[in-house]
Amino acid sequence: MNFKKLLALLTALVMTLSLCGCGEKNENTPAVSGDGAASENIPSADGAEGEAAPMGLFIDGKQVDTENLTIMTVDGIDVPFDEYRYIYKFVDMQYFSGGSSAYWEAHPEVFPDMLDIVEAQVMENLWGVMLANRFGVTLNEDDEAQIDAAIEEQVASFESHEAYEEAMAASGINEDLLRRLVRESVTGNRAYEDLFMDPEGELRPTDDQIREGLKNDYVRVYHVLVSNDHFSGEEGYEDADEETLKAAAKEYAEELLERIKNGEDIYTLAQEADDPGMVGNPDGYLFSYGVMVEEFEEASFALEVGEVSDLVETDYGYHIIQRLEQEQYAEDNWDKVSQAYVTDYFNNYVNSMLENAEVTYWEDYGKITAGSIN
Repeated sequence: MNFKKLLALLTALVMTLSLCGCGEKNENTPAVSGDGAASENIPSADGAEGEAAPMGLFIDGKQVDTENLTIMTVDGIDVPFDEYRYIYKFVDMQYFSGGSSAYWEAHPEVFPDMLDIVEAQVMENLWGVMLANRFGVTLNEDDEAQIDAAIEEQVASFESHEAYEEAMAASGINEDLLRRLVRESVTGNRAYEDLFMDPEGELRPTDDQIREGLKNDYVRVYHVLVSNDHFSGEEGYEDADEETLKAAAKEYAEELLERIKNGEDIYTLAQEADDPGMVGNPDGYLFSYGVMVEEFEEASFALEVGEVSDLVETDYGYHIIQRLEQEQYAEDNWDKVSQAYVTDYFNNYVNSMLENAEVTYWEDYGKITAGSIN
């Protein structure tokens, strides 16, 4: 999780959802007139003239009154239907159907997976409010000004205020919802700053805790990767199949390993291999558990300082890893390393909080289908 990403996504979300008024029209997509109101008739998915489906929630073929509907409660925080719908439509549009009902007719089996993603995003949007509620964090005047500025910036991104209102109406969004979403994001920023970044923050680890954590739970390495398709497209391999390419990659990785064992510098060789993260990165990778793929992680932590691994195979290809000293490195680069540690600590704390949050659902939540939310 990245605490900054929620605010950055707001413009993209609104702009994406405004596309609901454009492109393919079907029984789940209301047409929008110049004043933002849904028109009475729209083309259906097969091109015939049909009745526009009103925005809202439909269960068992009947429209539900959503004005005061709480569709989820997360850690005691009510999630109104309009906020849930906003995230639902974004996830559906961006990652699944693209606004086409034909997609769900063809792929009904993936709908439960989409709902899981929607629920996870709803919860992730609320982490800042959850933290603020637990630790009594409140917004200051600058935060309130940031909320106002974000709304103004959103309005200014359209050619006119009328165009802004039309896009909002087409997406089923109003300024109350937009302001609520921005406030959630700014609250997250404030909670992060007060609880984790402030040297006196209630959840910030001490310097001694950081040093101990870096010593016990982190590793620093150099890394050479020969990807499975390293030779793809090169002379002699233009028509090679995956098995042939993989075999050639392994043979080349074995050659590099032998060269390293004979004294060549692993960092120099990494500059010509397939991991862009090692290019121009003399510090290597400093990471904790759960960041890298399992095979890479296990091999890295198993090494002694200075030791070079044998070939480590993952889905990415063949890896050669050398473990580097990290305690003195941390002291010499304390500001950068401690900040990275606090960020990891924060992410782990928030992820654990979300995993353990108490979630309850509207009584008919289990009846939601791909055609329920317009």
